[in-house]
Amino acid sequence: MKKQILLQILILVVLASAWSSNFNTASAIENKSRVVSGYWQSDSTSYSFISVTHSSLSGLASQIGMVINAIQSDTTAFGTAVTFTISAGSTQRIFIARTNHSFLSSSTAPTASFIIGTTNFKHGHIRVDPVASNPETPVDADTLDRKGFRDVTMLNFWGAIVIESTTTGFSMEFIGDMQDSAATTTMDNSVTVSGVN
Repeated sequence: MKKQILLQILILVVLASAWSSNFNTASAIENKSRVVSGYWQSDSTSYSFISVTHSSLSGLASQIGMVINAIQSDTTAFGTAVTFTISAGSTQRIFIARTNHSFLSSSTAPTASFIIGTTNFKHGHIRVDPVASNPETPVDADTLDRKGFRDVTMLNFWGAIVIESTTTGFSMEFIGDMQDSAATTTMDNSVTVSGVN
């Protein structure tokens, strides 16, 4: 009897340790080379706007590729992710909007990118992934002092949720970009989140 109870306790301990280590892996991403925003929304009365700027600072590659995903609250994609390359000194605009929007389209904003989805109310988070498989590896130049990184975390992101009827809204927070909050490598109670603000 004692042997059976000890065996059951051992099995429970093994299962509990395996379950706890995989608890957050379904939606977890490593934060050293990605940028996230905790909220976007789109419906018949609102849309989301994102601006990405390449500041041409030393240490940046002259071109940086990225994939921007609008992930819904049910973890499915809202429309098709946009993939583009941003060049030094330029800004790219991205709109997350409903199908058949009255004034947001590629004909009214030909240089913008669009993630288009349903007209129903949808919301979720933004995930920006680098196109480069190793963004921490410098590229672009023959001399060491002119090499740059294809790292999306070195770009500037800005965004807003726009309520169309009043042309008001609220800003989007981007975590992991050049200007804002940066999560630490260990997220426990002893380590605070830091940033320039």
